[in-house]
Amino acid sequence: MAKESDNTDALILEALERALADSAPRKLHGTKANPGIFLSASAAAKAAAKRCLDEGLVVQVGEAKGKGARTPLFALAPAGIRYLVEKDPGQQLLAATQAGVDGLAVSVAGMRDVLGRVVDHLDSLRGTLQAAVSSLRAPDVNELLARLHSATVAPAAALGPAPVAQGTVSALRAEILSLVRDFQRRGSLQPMDLPSLYRATRVKCPSASVGEFHDALRQMCKDREIKLTPFTQAMYQLPEPELAMIIGREVMYYVVSS
Repeated sequence: MAKESDNTDALILEALERALADSAPRKLHGTKANPGIFLSASAAAKAAAKRCLDEGLVVQVGEAKGKGARTPLFALAPAGIRYLVEKDPGQQLLAATQAGVDGLAVSVAGMRDVLGRVVDHLDSLRGTLQAAVSSLRAPDVNELLARLHSATVAPAAALGPAPVAQGTVSALRAEILSLVRDFQRRGSLQPMDLPSLYRATRVKCPSASVGEFHDALRQMCKDREIKLTPFTQAMYQLPEPELAMIIGREVMYYVVSS
């Protein structure tokens, strides 16, 4: 059934295209030698002609006089022209393309809004990142190590007055041990750092220099009274490096009691 309908559509399209190319009125059925709207009077051609008449694709425009009879003459109607436009593959492709372009325009408009918001967000991130980068200063590792070495080799005279007398070394050690144990009894999750310990020690031993403080810590480690633990973060993040201690290849910065 579908094949028969396709054949009828093809016959109608062919007939209407001929009628459009040559608009002279002609009989409904003819032959190649004496063409009509349709080139034959076969059953398929008659079915196609009936559809043309029923749908107003062709209309009678006159009659031809013959021997004792009159033959109706037909021509393409405006409805037939619309039929050709609708059935023309080029027209169909153009219509489909237009619909596709319209849909694409809607999609692009939506994507433009999304991309605009993304670009605004990226600009904000870029500004934040640039501000963060500009606030960072690359660490001078050599300078940092030099300061650590200087602090461990010689006392920092600027941080303390005259060295304590030899007789008060035991008092310095006792004060250090008392402060470390008291800090641990308070249940802190972090061990006590050396800068905090040094400042607390100078409350009762104000004349203790950094060098004497470090010497006391080394001796207390040997005597197993305390333990020193290293600074494990990046070196440029080390606060108050002059109070840290270099032992072997490690930078000691924290202390706990044994």
